[in-house]
Amino acid sequence: MLSAMQTVSAQESTVLYGRVAGGIDYVTGAGSTHYGSNQWGTSLWGLRGSEDLGGGFHAQVHLESAFSSGDGKLGDTLFSRYSVVGLSNPLFGTVWFGRAMALPDGDVWAIDPMGLQVTGAPTLQRNRSWGPRDKVITYESPDAGAWSFRAQARPNDRTAGGTSGRLLAGSVTYRNEVLLAKGIYEEIRDGAGRFSSLYGASRLYSVGAVYGTGRLKSFAGYSRIRSGKETAADGDNPTGATEQRTYWLGANYRVTDVLMLQGGAYRAVANREGACATLVAAGVIYQFSKKTLLYGTLGNLGNGRNATFSVEDNGPKPSAGTGQRNFYIGIVQHF
Repeated sequence: MLSAMQTVSAQESTVLYGRVAGGIDYVTGAGSTHYGSNQWGTSLWGLRGSEDLGGGFHAQVHLESAFSSGDGKLGDTLFSRYSVVGLSNPLFGTVWFGRAMALPDGDVWAIDPMGLQVTGAPTLQRNRSWGPRDKVITYESPDAGAWSFRAQARPNDRTAGGTSGRLLAGSVTYRNEVLLAKGIYEEIRDGAGRFSSLYGASRLYSVGAVYGTGRLKSFAGYSRIRSGKETAADGDNPTGATEQRTYWLGANYRVTDVLMLQGGAYRAVANREGACATLVAAGVIYQFSKKTLLYGTLGNLGNGRNATFSVEDNGPKPSAGTGQRNFYIGIVQHF
């Protein structure tokens, strides 16, 4: 009996994991200092399960939910980040079915010197480069030397009440001892098959590289977002722009084994007059242990006369042409 139990234990595994982030945040024009829940990174918890099917194949399940540490509330759904089931094999890779994080989310994170904080690369892209994707098929290849690739797809949702349009995405990664380079493409269509929203239903192209020697890592990135002639002005895109290019440079410097400095400069230029913005951000991370860290970040954003970007993604929008500054500090604990 003990032998049988050990065999089953070896064939099946379930892991509970997560992290909780909390602190304080200040944004000029937002009134006052307020609680900061997910500025550095999302508070989340999840479950990963795996079963050995033999022949190198494993059945997998991944459930993950984001929440606010300030009030303990979940987002709009229980498993807001991942609710997937799939198969993996070291020779063929991994395929998942279900809600999963977008390919640009993890790949842009790796080439952003601020690591996709709310003040960083996504700030000037209005959520276009991060977040989950519903009803998708996601594939991750095994490593082929220094190369690997990922793909994601969703057909038009024609079920009753379905509003999701077609999605196609792919990314390629090259990695060696000192260089990481990525190329990313994602297209999202609306329910009618059109590119009708610059930050919602559009094409996204991103490339970037990280070069690291010793304690210093240098970052460079570029993205281009394009939508169609159906694009209408809205709160996120008040000028009705149909194209935006974003450039960034930055660095991470590890002062000691537990202290790291971050910095990044970002420039967004749209194809409408005055719809540009510049963001400069700097941060510090102090690693108390492998699971616990202290973070602090400050940013300064300048808007063109027709732009309304916030210094924090999803933060309060200023009036057109008005700049913003922010500062947040907090603690993160992983489990």
